[in-house]
Amino acid sequence: MSSGRGSLADHPVIVIIGVVAAVVGLIVGVKELKGTDVAPPSAAAPTATTDTDTTLRTPAATQVAPTQEEDMPTQDEEPEASEPAREPVTQPVEEEPSRAAVVQSPGHTAPLVVRIKLGSSGKTGPDSYRVGSRPGANTEVYDDTGRLDRGCYVQWTLSRGSEVVRRVTSGRCRPPSITLFNFEDSLDEPGSYTLKADVTTDWRQTGTESVTFNVVPG
Repeated sequence: MSSGRGSLADHPVIVIIGVVAAVVGLIVGVKELKGTDVAPPSAAAPTATTDTDTTLRTPAATQVAPTQEEDMPTQDEEPEASEPAREPVTQPVEEEPSRAAVVQSPGHTAPLVVRIKLGSSGKTGPDSYRVGSRPGANTEVYDDTGRLDRGCYVQWTLSRGSEVVRRVTSGRCRPPSITLFNFEDSLDEPGSYTLKADVTTDWRQTGTESVTFNVVPG
């Protein structure tokens, strides 16, 4: 036994080689144990390839197809540019003329119908008035549109026999709140009187009417 121990001491190189071999074996064993913990190739993350398929390298957001085809403009269609809202153009509405306006235009072509209306103040009979009476007189003038008011003019002439007693022009044919023709003091003398109304209009119509009456002493 002593001789064996003495021999190892005599060869230290052999001892060192044995120690190194043991350490190397230990290291190799540890690496093998760690290698068993590595995930199998099927679970490993996919490695980048040189395949030309670009769908694997594009972001997920760009791979989602639009939900509606009409949302994607075609090659022939261009997205409509946003324009400011325009107010609808309204055409002027022509109001229908009232029935009265329709009657008034384009009429005024028929001959005039003229009537003289004497007042009743101082009247003593169907065709007689008391001396000094002031009955007054108005007209009623009609054409194919109806009774005329404005645009209608009356030339009044009062005569006693062949003598012209009074002449007055009225600017309208329909009396307003006053009498169109006033006798004033024209009937202060007895006699036979004639009141004549010559009517013209803005439409070049003409018409004439006259009334005769007597003035008698009262």
